[in-house]
Amino acid sequence: MYNSPVLFDKSITIVNQFTPRNERRKFVIISDQAGYEKAKRFTSEIAGTVPVECLSINGMEDKEEIKRFILAQKMGTQFYIAAAWNNAVMIFSLGVKAGLSEAEIQTVIIGPKRRYVYCMKCFEVSEVEEEAKIAECDHCSASLEIGPFYSIVREGYIGYPFILIGKEDVGS
Repeated sequence: MYNSPVLFDKSITIVNQFTPRNERRKFVIISDQAGYEKAKRFTSEIAGTVPVECLSINGMEDKEEIKRFILAQKMGTQFYIAAAWNNAVMIFSLGVKAGLSEAEIQTVIIGPKRRYVYCMKCFEVSEVEEEAKIAECDHCSASLEIGPFYSIVREGYIGYPFILIGKEDVGS
């Protein structure tokens, strides 16, 4: 069974700075207001090397326009996304649905990333701190040890429930 790529906090498509992929025929840069400066700076760096097309979005309301824009691109196009987390996830998802692979996308997240854990007790997903090793499920309040594995199907790191023993319980 094939599972489409998902953008998550440690995704290989997330970079600190865009890198031109010179083997590509065209570059497409999609940014929201938060990523506009990063996109503009990258556009000026690559000016004159390959054809570049830019799309600035206002957010989720541009979903159909983004979809049409991505579908209108030819094979061999490299996509660059500079956006805040929610918009980056939305653009990435639309690109994957249109047939893009992770190799064709680079993403710069402006601001904080989001990280999710999938609770193996109640089977729900909760948002957690970026570097947390232990979390509490928002749904069932179970203490979860956050595993190193990200589930593309569940769209979260696997959270293994455990019984939290407090200092007062240790000596009894």
